[in-house]
Amino acid sequence: MNYSNFYARFYTFLQLSGAAFKRIFKFNFTKVYAGLIIFLQVLAWLQTIAIYRRLTGDFTILHYNIDFGVDLIGRPQSIFYYPFFGLGVAIINVILAAVLARRREARLIIHFLLGAAVAFAVFLSLALLALNFINFR
Repeated sequence: MNYSNFYARFYTFLQLSGAAFKRIFKFNFTKVYAGLIIFLQVLAWLQTIAIYRRLTGDFTILHYNIDFGVDLIGRPQSIFYYPFFGLGVAIINVILAAVLARRREARLIIHFLLGAAVAFAVFLSLALLALNFINFR
């Protein structure tokens, strides 16, 4: 494979990606959504680190169901799956918003995708708060 062809395609991809992200961040509400997502992600990571530091045993409660009680127990390191999953959802929604920003109804699509990412981050923080109460109260 010709390396200059590869680099030319890669550079073109980076330019198109930059243009797509500029297109979605030209709206003011997108900046508000991005700020909320970043704040909630940092909060989720801080909650997870605080839970992990307080854990002393070999196992921890990872999920609690009102009907059945504790239904998922795992290693203390498994608590970090929650913020990684939240980060993945946020990244996928932002990328989808950038890809779909060319459409005529781009503002509505961006609202839905970034609003869903914020809602997911809020519920993730609430779930981590509940795990904190369940494990340490």
